[in-house]
Amino acid sequence: MRLRTFLYTYTLFLAILFFSVGTVSAYMTNNQVHLLREKSAREYQTIAASISRDIALLESRGLDDFLFSAALNDLMNSHILYYRRHNIELTLINTLFLSVPQDLFENPVLSIWDEDGAHFISVSGPMPEPFQFYRLEYRLDISEEIENTAQIRWILLASTAAFSVIAAIALYLILRNIFRPLEVVANASRNIADGQYQERIHLKGAHELAKVASAFNQMADQVEDHIQHLEEEAERKQQFVDNFAHEIRTPLTSVYGYAEYLQKAPLKEGELIESAGHIMAEASHMGTIANSLLALATLRDYVPNRETISTSALFDEIRQTLSSALRERGVRLNCNHEVEYLEGQADLIKALLLNLCKNALAACAPNEGAIWLDAVQKDGRITLSVTDNGCGIPAESLSKVTEPFYRADKARSRAEGGAGLGLTLCKQVTDVHGAELLIQSQVGSGTRVCAVFTNP
Repeated sequence: MRLRTFLYTYTLFLAILFFSVGTVSAYMTNNQVHLLREKSAREYQTIAASISRDIALLESRGLDDFLFSAALNDLMNSHILYYRRHNIELTLINTLFLSVPQDLFENPVLSIWDEDGAHFISVSGPMPEPFQFYRLEYRLDISEEIENTAQIRWILLASTAAFSVIAAIALYLILRNIFRPLEVVANASRNIADGQYQERIHLKGAHELAKVASAFNQMADQVEDHIQHLEEEAERKQQFVDNFAHEIRTPLTSVYGYAEYLQKAPLKEGELIESAGHIMAEASHMGTIANSLLALATLRDYVPNRETISTSALFDEIRQTLSSALRERGVRLNCNHEVEYLEGQADLIKALLLNLCKNALAACAPNEGAIWLDAVQKDGRITLSVTDNGCGIPAESLSKVTEPFYRADKARSRAEGGAGLGLTLCKQVTDVHGAELLIQSQVGSGTRVCAVFTNP
């Protein structure tokens, strides 16, 4: 593109340049010829008037024809010698002795002609009255002026050719400087198209190309962010599928194994009941996974039905629901509500707190654990928090615990029958309420999970 632009621009430049030079050269030549014609016409009139006065003086002497003719010849010779030094040739003709009509010589005739490579301007016409029967022929050698004009034209043409070469070099350098940023943009575009999304353009200045580069970099940032988001989303989906396949394969294998055992082995009644119990437990685990997945699908883009929730009643329901599990493990539940009411969908908020409390209960050591359930308001925002003094979550797992099927302690979660979807559901509940889920934990000290609601 740069070469094509150079050729088009340079061709147009040459056409305009040589047309302009040709026009100037033609104007200069025509103007020079015009000036020479006017000069010749003026000189002819001046010379004719001077010779006419001299002839009149000769006639006033009363000379006879022979002496008058001799004196006239001497007079013309002196004029001819004088003007010859100025490249002018003069001839005086007495038309009375010519066998041609006198009206052919009534008006001066000016002409330009060449002879043996020389250039002349000729003016021929009658003398002023009363000597109009004399014809004066004036011839000016303009070869030097014509040669000078031609030399100027050649110098102008040579200067134009030299200038065109310089202009070609300058134009090429200018176009290279202009197209270099465009080439950078094109190369960056190709690199991004090839998958190098980190490619950027580095141009300084406040000119248009720098603005284009800045806009391109912003576009590249958005493309890179979008591609990264897509890659992360694809990775999450693949991880979800892998985790789901792993999660569902274990209970299916167990169910198949016990069913095959029931079918082939002679069992006593107690063994039959035990095998059926294992099958039912694994089926219940798969049902839990199915219900959790259904809840996740239901909460996607869900708009909650907000209502006024009494925090004291909500905490009482949670305490009642967990009472049996709390007694079995010997864990204390401490409730504190500084906020009387909360806006949200009651069943979702309850599910959120129940999941958090169940996770806290599973993390606490039997007969030593404690859970704190709080509702406080600060800076116009309500925070529901669940804190435990359990085993805690490793720092490297904090950013992943809300992913589907992720479990920081896989062995413990399996024993408790968890599917790794509890915190994922909690994250969905807070998202649909416009809230933020914050998790703070330290291994060996416990975990604090907060749901921060922007609207009280």
